[in-house]
Amino acid sequence: MTLSPTATRARVTPSVPVAAVVFAGYVVIVVGLMLASGVGYEDFFESADSTLRSAVLPLAAGAVWLIAFLVWARWDFVFRDARRLPMGAFLWALPVVMVVTLVLQLLGVDWSAFEPGHLLAVFAAAVLVGFTEETLFRGVILRSLRQGDRSEAAVIGWLALWFGGFHLTNLLLDEPGAVIQVVFAGLSGLAFYLARRGTSVLVAAMVLHGSWDFSTFLAGEHPGDGGLSSAANFLVAVVYPLAAVTLVVLLVRERRTPARDALEPAA
Repeated sequence: MTLSPTATRARVTPSVPVAAVVFAGYVVIVVGLMLASGVGYEDFFESADSTLRSAVLPLAAGAVWLIAFLVWARWDFVFRDARRLPMGAFLWALPVVMVVTLVLQLLGVDWSAFEPGHLLAVFAAAVLVGFTEETLFRGVILRSLRQGDRSEAAVIGWLALWFGGFHLTNLLLDEPGAVIQVVFAGLSGLAFYLARRGTSVLVAAMVLHGSWDFSTFLAGEHPGDGGLSSAANFLVAVVYPLAAVTLVVLLVRERRTPARDALEPAA
């Protein structure tokens, strides 16, 4: 019998319990430091200083935690799939619509209202969100869910629930809208999954996630009043229903697809 790279090199076999420990450590570090910053959730991106204290530093600490785990654990297929799973035009629609939406959001932002240092801090926060949350969810957790006999539909469903549920931690930051965020985050996370699935590399999901959050952070602070902002708002209202439909299609279509297919190189 030929041993897999994971069996021969990993210090601990990829599994959901191990991923849960990594997740718990990330939450304690990041949310703990956000609480310690003393900045309210609604004021995270109000200024360069608040962004650095409430977002950049906690996320940087979370990044160190994730990198340390991955260096130690030596898991394979965290950043790249062995095989690119089928996509098709319909599955590409969600990430494409999201890209168009975030571009319109960025074009519609009132850029003159931001100081250069403030923009740089928000950009750093968005890059770190893209790196840390994608490394954790579409990297470590996705890899753990694909270990074993689950279908890809089960992986997609559990990943959406886990990513959405993660946003309940915002309740600790006095964000009453966290319950609604669970639904929106779970659905938007599907686009990030599809970005990885369609390219077979996690960096595509990181770029999409970071860009989406960058446009959202900026538009949330200083939105413009023009037609571009209105068009972006219209498309935001399209993204989530489209994600819901896409999720249902995937849960039905992928129920017989073994999740381990993404871990086995094509013949």
